[in-house]
Amino acid sequence: MEKKAVDFWQARKDFLAHLHYAKGYSQGTCYAYNSDLGIWGRWLEEAGKDWCQATHADTEKFVAWQMRERGAKAHIVARRSSCLGSFYKWAMKNALVESDPIYLADKPKRPYRIPVWLEKEEQQALQEATQRIDNLPENIFGRTQEHIKAVRRRYDVLFGLILNSGLRISEALAVKVRDVRVMNGIAKSVRIIGKGNRERLVPLPEAFGQVFGAWLQGREGDDFVFAKAPGGKPPGPHAARAYLRRLIERAGIDKPVTPHKLRHTYATRLLESGAELVDIQALLGHVDLSTTQIYTHVSEERMAGVVAKL
Repeated sequence: MEKKAVDFWQARKDFLAHLHYAKGYSQGTCYAYNSDLGIWGRWLEEAGKDWCQATHADTEKFVAWQMRERGAKAHIVARRSSCLGSFYKWAMKNALVESDPIYLADKPKRPYRIPVWLEKEEQQALQEATQRIDNLPENIFGRTQEHIKAVRRRYDVLFGLILNSGLRISEALAVKVRDVRVMNGIAKSVRIIGKGNRERLVPLPEAFGQVFGAWLQGREGDDFVFAKAPGGKPPGPHAARAYLRRLIERAGIDKPVTPHKLRHTYATRLLESGAELVDIQALLGHVDLSTTQIYTHVSEERMAGVVAKL
């Protein structure tokens, strides 16, 4: 008896459930996969093609259509192709399709992009802008200046944590007081559950550990470290990005700096201090060392020092 074909949209739903519940992917990642697969599904419908019978030639037409008709950049198309590759591998494993139309297709390669990071002078300028309180407005939507100072201080510590630990913004906002190991009032390390529910322990520099330890005083173990109110929720990643953008402008830094660029800054500082890539990989929570290799940009001085030892 011939097996009944599974509807693409149902297969997409089952695949996303697998990513979220079995693989531990975040909601944000699942939303991105949902969008990418949706573009593929609608393209197939307009082309009158069955997703189970798609070929590598169809994939190449889809790639060309995105770049020609939609003006998609190479790195976006490469990401969508990767998403489709994961989807069809899952579909083959579950006997929903007989072949993978992605694997043999010609796809654009991800362009090599040197990550943006803050130089030490820029890092200092950001810290000074974050800690300034003389430029705070008298009143915003009825909020007192003390409230505005508290918000500024919260973001000062949040961005300081990312610069001193390399956490993703979602990871930093999810930290609870119980996840931080404190000794003699100094925060020593942070326990993180990262992508794919992988756990890692990130040590903190002592100078920042003193600041972070002081911030944690009087907070309950189950509280989010950056809760907007005791027992409440922390701000969302979007709010954190918007606040950092305003601080970057006040600091006079002419770079597109996001919380993730602060993570790049942490990795760059580690590399300049002589850390090995495998150590940086563990601290950042990368699964694949190739992901960490984007941080191999180093100063000419350090490279000259390495070559001099040959």
